[in-house]
Amino acid sequence: MACLARRLAAVTLLFAALLVPTGCGDSGGGSASGSDAGTDSGGSTDAGTSGSASAASGGGSESGGATTGDGVQCSSQQYWTMGDFESPLMHPGGACLTCHNMAEPGEDIIGRLAIAGTVFPTLHEPDDCNGSSSEAGPITVEITTADNAVLSLPVNAAGNFLYDLEESPAITFPITAKVRRGDQENVMNTPQATGDCNSCHTEQGANGAPGRILAP
Repeated sequence: MACLARRLAAVTLLFAALLVPTGCGDSGGGSASGSDAGTDSGGSTDAGTSGSASAASGGGSESGGATTGDGVQCSSQQYWTMGDFESPLMHPGGACLTCHNMAEPGEDIIGRLAIAGTVFPTLHEPDDCNGSSSEAGPITVEITTADNAVLSLPVNAAGNFLYDLEESPAITFPITAKVRRGDQENVMNTPQATGDCNSCHTEQGANGAPGRILAP
């Protein structure tokens, strides 16, 4: 019932706003997938990177402030403002898989995402702040699975990237990842057993991650 109510509200918003962002972002270090990992900026140092989330113009974002005293900044100065409205642009920086798996029983978002995260331009960006955009060139997160399948996940206007099991086959963990833009890349060398990237690539970093997933 909660899912139906949310979707009915979403339809109302859609007709009222014409542009409504969608999506949740969460992903592991240095390249774009995995949550507890190092990443190599340019292939050299272990550090994490992760997806981004609503840098698009239109509904769902609003301008905000920049740097705080503890070094946290919202580089885009744009925030997700649509609450839990289901969208690929939703809640940049949030731990998407964790959030989706806490939904009420029967909702179709439970277990739907295998990988999700957000790519940001700096290490310490707050939740719901839009991540890296494609203004300087398209960004992709390249995932290599345990059986050597290579997946290319586009980073959307909010900086989020995801792998949706409703639309794509199951994948084999552990995974490694790269964040790519043109001929530049940030590489996560440590294999990850989870695709909930933002669970480690938090504002200040957790489980060994230095902070957010970084765009090259």
